[in-house]
Amino acid sequence: MEHVSYMLTSLSKILIHACFFSLQLVAGLLGVEAGQDAVIRMYLYERADEVVWPYEYTVAYFTDRISNLRNRLGMCGIKDEGIYVPLELGAENRTESNVLSADYYSLSYPRTPQEILRIVHSTGSEHMPGGFYPHGANGRIARELLQDP
Repeated sequence: MEHVSYMLTSLSKILIHACFFSLQLVAGLLGVEAGQDAVIRMYLYERADEVVWPYEYTVAYFTDRISNLRNRLGMCGIKDEGIYVPLELGAENRTESNVLSADYYSLSYPRTPQEILRIVHSTGSEHMPGGFYPHGANGRIARELLQDP
């Protein structure tokens, strides 16, 4: 469920770059999606230490693994975090809890359209479709990026 919320947020960020004239609409969507992400992450945080059957790993472990995968696919450093983080990655270096994934200043991480496509394609390449878009996303920016570099 967290992965779906991440994908919705990522898709909204593509919309910002592609549809500047619709900024008001996109801003409204981002607000709703940020709220949904917060609710989902709060729900996961409440259950962080519960073991997920049948895998024998905790909820926190899975959120960390999903975030690491998104960071690796996006090739953009740390822009996604699980619900627990090392103190040096926590908000203002004061907390290890991480209900809202954000930078040192508690601001959300920006992503470029290329980073988003690498993640939603699940290929690590904005030029190679796959994942949620096995035939490639169909927006103008996505179509341009699907062409060989």
